[in-house]
Amino acid sequence: MKNLFKLLPFALLALALASCNDDDDNNTPIPEPEKFRVLTFEDADYRGTDDNGQNIADYWTSLVDTPQYGGPMLYPEDEDEAWLYNWNDAGNTFLASELTNNYGDHKFWGGGHAVSNYTDMDLTHGDFNHQLAVYAAGGRNGSKNFCVHNGNVAEGDTYSKRPAICFKDGIERIVDHMWVMNTTYVVNAIVNGDGQSPEFGEGDFLKAIAIGIDAAGEETGRCEIFLAKDTDYLKEWTKWELASLGKVAKIEFNIEGSKHNAWGLTTPAYFAYDDVQVQF
Repeated sequence: MKNLFKLLPFALLALALASCNDDDDNNTPIPEPEKFRVLTFEDADYRGTDDNGQNIADYWTSLVDTPQYGGPMLYPEDEDEAWLYNWNDAGNTFLASELTNNYGDHKFWGGGHAVSNYTDMDLTHGDFNHQLAVYAAGGRNGSKNFCVHNGNVAEGDTYSKRPAICFKDGIERIVDHMWVMNTTYVVNAIVNGDGQSPEFGEGDFLKAIAIGIDAAGEETGRCEIFLAKDTDYLKEWTKWELASLGKVAKIEFNIEGSKHNAWGLTTPAYFAYDDVQVQF
């Protein structure tokens, strides 16, 4: 019995140690929920489904129209079969967009956001026939796909809609930032001028404006980024901070510039964007 009582404390200690180890396993920290999600426009990152609930592996690339101008998706010819071009990052950021349809003809020239993978650094191609080309080797960090904004709504125009991205699920969130770059069409107008206006000089500018809109339809704030100023212009993908807009239901985008005629802005109202980061 004496030996048994001597061994008992050690047995209890071993049991206690085993219990602590089990508790440690059970108390392993649970990973924090993801704080950010990114809209990349890359097929590998697509998490949504089509209307029939089927995964679409090449969803983003399937939304790249050809040719860049006059293609069947962005410029449908058959009015009976015309659909309003749109995209939806379902299951990820929940960001979505569709053409503004400002002219009522379901065409991209009325304004909107189109998925693209066209790249072109030849300024002899800087015209509307190459309107979806970014003036870079690819999307941000050399990725394949990105998106192209087209559209300008003049001050005082209360009829036309600005191109926008919105949260399709209706939940307000903070869009932290996106990356932006000039298109070939815009750079050619800045460097060489075009049929609408001469090349840029001192005092000229072109800028993109982001307007936050909450679920009640009220403006939350504005952020701007210069695409060109004087004779300089964006030459690489550049981070555009948007968090100051606060929680938004959608963000509308507009282009403003220094060159105008009687009908409005004469510089092409385009920019490319990629890797839109959303806070969750």
